[in-house]
Amino acid sequence: MPSLFETIFQIVAHTPLWVWPLMALVIWLGILGLRTRILPLWRLAILPVLGLAFSLAGIGQTVRPALALVAWLAALAVGLPFGLWLGRRRIVRRLDDGRLELAGGWFMLVFGLSIFAVRYTLGVTFGMAPSLKSEAAWIALAGGVGGLVAGIGLGWLGGVGAGRPRRWLSRLVWAPAALVLVVVASFAGVIAFSSPGELPRLLAGDSLPGSDKWNPAEVPAVQRVAARDGAPLTYRLYPGRPDRAVVLVHGSSGASISMHKSAQALQEAGATVYAISLRGHGGSGTVNGDTSYRDQLDDDLMDFLEATGLTAPGIQRTLIGFSSGGGFVLRTASGPNRHLFDAYLAISPYIAQDSPTTRPASGGWVSVAVPRVVALSILDGFGVPWFQGLPVVRFATNAGPSEHRTPVYSFRLAAGLQLTRHWREELARIDRPTIVAVGANDELFLAENYEPLLRDLNPRVSVEVVPGFGHLDMVAQGKAVAAVAALWRRLSGDGAT
Repeated sequence: MPSLFETIFQIVAHTPLWVWPLMALVIWLGILGLRTRILPLWRLAILPVLGLAFSLAGIGQTVRPALALVAWLAALAVGLPFGLWLGRRRIVRRLDDGRLELAGGWFMLVFGLSIFAVRYTLGVTFGMAPSLKSEAAWIALAGGVGGLVAGIGLGWLGGVGAGRPRRWLSRLVWAPAALVLVVVASFAGVIAFSSPGELPRLLAGDSLPGSDKWNPAEVPAVQRVAARDGAPLTYRLYPGRPDRAVVLVHGSSGASISMHKSAQALQEAGATVYAISLRGHGGSGTVNGDTSYRDQLDDDLMDFLEATGLTAPGIQRTLIGFSSGGGFVLRTASGPNRHLFDAYLAISPYIAQDSPTTRPASGGWVSVAVPRVVALSILDGFGVPWFQGLPVVRFATNAGPSEHRTPVYSFRLAAGLQLTRHWREELARIDRPTIVAVGANDELFLAENYEPLLRDLNPRVSVEVVPGFGHLDMVAQGKAVAAVAALWRRLSGDGAT
């Protein structure tokens, strides 16, 4: 392990040569500022403009410039008034020719060395640990420090030059700070007060046909495995062929029990069915309607396969999901975890709000806090996952939170269940055997639009429209679940028998 002296020597030795003349210029300008001088305003602007230029160059070099820019603007709003206060403390006399007689002071030297020290320290840090360049906290820190330095320099310049004839300079300094505060306050207000509205109950999305006639003795007991964070993941097991495994995912607001008839039909077709409850539903996780982070459902799926032994060789695995669970199937089939399954079957899947398959408000089943979603999506795009536990989706059910129902979703749960805003590109990436099945009379989605949409995006994905059935019929009515089981047999290579 190198000593401290050796480390310092290596840092200095690998510093580009152009850095040292720049440091000499900064020190020289700072020393000049220690004595009283007469000079034009533009000469005073050299170091503040250098600070601004270096900070903007730093934003352009980062891998996430939007995040760095937000941090830069926030810090600029803090630095500007502080610099203005410092500038107004300096004794300045304006001469008749427009030049300034400026009393000596330490500001220019300290400010110039601060610019150099900040850029040099960040350069050394990122050079020794390049991985930090892609971490949100360090990106924001670098942008924020640059914005603070630039704000102090520009504010000081405005304070020094803002005599009575030039009061507009001080107003110009305060304007960005006020603008940033207004934007931040408005943004915070949207996040705090936008919420999903109440909806009248929608039978087509809330009441499983025939569920009151189920035989409770036929419903398997809930079993549990542990996710990587120790939280329970619950499921119901329908044993069948050990080499034909189906992981079955429920729809929005539901749980594993809502897929009982589908699971029975698949079991009769030969599959061993694991009807799971996604985290935030049916006792999985720790909070009804929420996850701990946006992509946690993806991680949970991997953890579930490992915990139940479904990653063993010789097992043919199929992921089948309904409605929002069907959207999760398409998300998995097009994402980095698509290798986990051999085939995919999405039943009446939710694709995206702007998909031609989606009716307005999903046929009255969903209320979305759109302003809050937009605001949190912007933050998420900047790598800032704040406030994502707030509710953004409410379903048209009178049921309260329970082991069987989840009436409200947080932002991170809803986002982790769906394809992203780039859903067209994602659907085009699906390269494993995949079928989309939908009832012709679906009340939430437009069944006739699935085939032309997927034909254009990815002809490898086949679409089957089942005549005579609505949305919930596809997982509750005998002929509909039998049709789905037949499609699974096709995917598994067992033919129609």
